[in-house]
Amino acid sequence: MKKVKEFILSPYFIAALFALKMIVYYALIDVNRMWIILIIISMAVWALIFMFFGRCGLKRKRGVFLLVYSLLSLLMFADTMYYNYYNQTVSVRQLWQVKAVTAVPDSFIATLIPASFLLFVDIPFVYHSFKKYSKRFHNMKPIYHKEFKIAFYLLTAIIFTMIVNPFQSAAIATVNSMEFFTSHVGDIYETIADNLTKGEMEEEEILEVVAENTQEEPKTPRYYQVGKGKNLIVIQLEAFQDFVINAYYNGQEITPNLNRLLENDTLYFDRYYSNTGKGNTADAEFSSLNSLYPLIDGEIYRLYEDNTFRGLPWLMREQGYRAFAVHGFEGEFWNREYAYPYQGFEDYISMEDLEQDEIIGMGISDKSMFRQVLPILKEQEGSFFSFIITLTNHHPYVLDEQYHSLELLEEDIDTKFGNYLQTVRYTDEAIGQFINDLKEAGLYEDTVIALYGDHHGLNCTMKDVNDRVSEFIGREYDYDEMLNVPLIIHVPNSGIKETIHTTGGQIDFLPTIANIMDLSLDDTLYLGQDLTNAEEGFVAFTTFLFEGSFATNEVIFQISREGIFENSRAWKIGTNEEVDIEPYREYYDKAILLKKTSKEIMEQDLMAKQEDAQ
Repeated sequence: MKKVKEFILSPYFIAALFALKMIVYYALIDVNRMWIILIIISMAVWALIFMFFGRCGLKRKRGVFLLVYSLLSLLMFADTMYYNYYNQTVSVRQLWQVKAVTAVPDSFIATLIPASFLLFVDIPFVYHSFKKYSKRFHNMKPIYHKEFKIAFYLLTAIIFTMIVNPFQSAAIATVNSMEFFTSHVGDIYETIADNLTKGEMEEEEILEVVAENTQEEPKTPRYYQVGKGKNLIVIQLEAFQDFVINAYYNGQEITPNLNRLLENDTLYFDRYYSNTGKGNTADAEFSSLNSLYPLIDGEIYRLYEDNTFRGLPWLMREQGYRAFAVHGFEGEFWNREYAYPYQGFEDYISMEDLEQDEIIGMGISDKSMFRQVLPILKEQEGSFFSFIITLTNHHPYVLDEQYHSLELLEEDIDTKFGNYLQTVRYTDEAIGQFINDLKEAGLYEDTVIALYGDHHGLNCTMKDVNDRVSEFIGREYDYDEMLNVPLIIHVPNSGIKETIHTTGGQIDFLPTIANIMDLSLDDTLYLGQDLTNAEEGFVAFTTFLFEGSFATNEVIFQISREGIFENSRAWKIGTNEEVDIEPYREYYDKAILLKKTSKEIMEQDLMAKQEDAQ
């Protein structure tokens, strides 16, 4: 027993704990190469921290060490949680998301990985050992203190040089992107550097990129003005993926009401992608309404709340429409309550303004919300543009059995896949009832109804989800399917019926709907294209696939996690067939440029300058 205790307090045991901690961490964030190098670097930094506090003269150094060690362990835990959802680790720029996460505790709990708690197991052992060895540091001969100091400064200099990477080494960049300490210190370094170098692009350069990206419209564009003069209802569908459209499960249509829409008077875009940033739902709507890309730094509604914009709400108001938004959750969530007036909405009807008669998940059920929206639409005296956000199909897809309408297979009961299909069906039923109510109210014939998914619902990086969805769709479930959301534009009595296969994303919604509604974009800075008249599709991604990733009509390109083009991959959409990446370097550069241009438009509040110049 004495020998066991001695071993537990020995430096060998502490070193083993450091190594085990990092092995668990790197396994949870899917590091599959350079394990030994990463673990050695991480262990060296842990040793530095251990020695620094052990030999420093702080009166309460044991408590400070425990706090620092626990906080770093908590950051590792947060990384694994964040990676499980976003395929990326936490950035200092995402500290704002703590409030958003606490607002949806059920969703947070559902993403927990039990193995992540192993990252905390070592804390009491390390602390107990620290108490013993901190005394030894002070009893060492002066020469050893000098050696420790030299080692500390040398290792610190090496780590800092790696983070800065002055010679732009690909190997060092790879290590920096995956190693725990260098990735987070590097993130802080980059954040500070970015804040010190704002406004990198000149205004003329930005306008040139916008002009080059604006497509040349044919003399008579397809579907031009087919919705002119009609009301417009845009419905953003929470976590709605395209693979459920026209799909059958266990002999049952998953989305019968949406499927009926596709049969007449409808344009259906089946290669439409979510291009959200870290603002998720809020970024989906921002990009859709403004045809600008979101950022990796955080949601636009917070970062650029009071910028000048000239997106869909403003354009509709210029045509005499009343523009308002409706959502069954709290008004301040994602800062909507404060940002919406700058987006052009005259009113925002949120959870606080509606009767909370049926709560499902995190807010008012979709059926209740649509039911309460109808009288608001009926009382409008003139033309209206209503932007409606659904909610019931929100992760973790909790739906009481009384609302279930799909008969699940035994193996799918109480699984994420089965629960997701149930909430998708519920939202589809809510839409079906809403359309029937519009018909009864005499509003349907004179209203364009556009629906699109905001982001994925089932993450392809989760093994149980991947296995089940792969089985369901009949091929490997990858990002081309995960990020694929539906876009459906229904124009009653138009006689149009077409499925458009051109690749696009939420960035393209504004120019597409502008063509249909006859809205001029001449004085608007936008980076998307009208998908009804585009020949070559393109959309860049922000999250889930790292910046620089994109989709064309044929392929998805995924930049490597360290941002090195040569280490990336590309595959054909719908087949998973890997292709050579070299022909797509030009598209990679385009993705980077468009994302940078979009950021500069907002950073410089360029729409305000454009308006002042007119």
